[in-house]
Amino acid sequence: MENGIAILHPHPLPRWANAISRNELQMNIIENLKSTLSMRHDFGAKGKPHVRSKKRKKRIGIKGCGYCMPPYIRGNDDPIFQQITTQANAQGITEKDLFVGMKERRYLDKDERIEPLMIEASRLALKQANITPEAIDRLYGYASVPEYYTPNSLYVVHNGLQLPERTLVVPHNNEFSTFLLGVLEAFNAITMGWSDHALVCCGSNWTQYMDYTQGHSLSIGDGAGAAVIGPEADFEIIDYATQTLSDQYGAMTMQARDSPRATYKITEDVGIYSFQVSAMEGIPKMVQQLLSRNKLTGRDIALITHQASRVLMDHWEESLQPREYPDTLELFGNLTLASYPVTLAYHYLTISSKYLVLAALGVGYHQTALLLKRTGS
Repeated sequence: MENGIAILHPHPLPRWANAISRNELQMNIIENLKSTLSMRHDFGAKGKPHVRSKKRKKRIGIKGCGYCMPPYIRGNDDPIFQQITTQANAQGITEKDLFVGMKERRYLDKDERIEPLMIEASRLALKQANITPEAIDRLYGYASVPEYYTPNSLYVVHNGLQLPERTLVVPHNNEFSTFLLGVLEAFNAITMGWSDHALVCCGSNWTQYMDYTQGHSLSIGDGAGAAVIGPEADFEIIDYATQTLSDQYGAMTMQARDSPRATYKITEDVGIYSFQVSAMEGIPKMVQQLLSRNKLTGRDIALITHQASRVLMDHWEESLQPREYPDTLELFGNLTLASYPVTLAYHYLTISSKYLVLAALGVGYHQTALLLKRTGS
């Protein structure tokens, strides 16, 4: 290890190296490597070098958002919901009763795909951020449920937007906090100087992967949202908090069961516990710790959360007392991983609080919160 860089010699030094010492040779290698790294360039269209800015980035965060929804609307009285079971678990809890507060949700037709909506949401985000596709060097996010186990169709989004070949595509399969993780990873890459601008895009087509005998199916809708991350942002990333409760692994899963098509399931015992205890009590506790660390209270923030049910959201609002609590639950239902960028994009221009908190939960079980600060007027 020399100056933090590992030098490996799997074979003896060649004869031509005898004229200089081993140390001198190693130092030459180190200097050449440093010189190469300091250029920080890759290749854009037609092989032309693309040189990243070496200037220290300021106010890194969200520069613009976009969302796109299917045209078809399903109300609470849709016949598809008549088959939902009302059987209670051992504690007397019926899953359907946990999912309330929706009026409408959008859905894709059986032959339609989520990727065109993801592409359009991304175009709108780029337009609002005044950034061209050529400027994007990182693409984070996920299409859920994807066409293949792998690769994820985030690559279809890359192709549809005509992003450069140098753009690194990073699918994050960590429903439902995919958007938050993408924003955080983009922030890290830009801060380190390895990226100038990133795009985070999430799409959910879960209405096509529901078991409509299950109570949670009442809440599900389809849609896509995206955000551009970069310097001189409208919402600067300040801090984050996360919690992983891996002992609840398997409580909520998407897998093939009685048919070849995968469906989502919340187990009657641990799954309901994750909903009623881990999520209901864990989110406000984690967000409060994040706020306290930054000497803030709920009255300083706009809060955007997971929006599976008004049961959860009413409790979170009562616990945290946010100045604003924008949501799209009545309009679009539960968009799973896409709820966060869609809701942010829908309310982007009307959020007036100085600070914004995004709070996500997800299978695994895990939960994450991001604290952002409004930088514009």
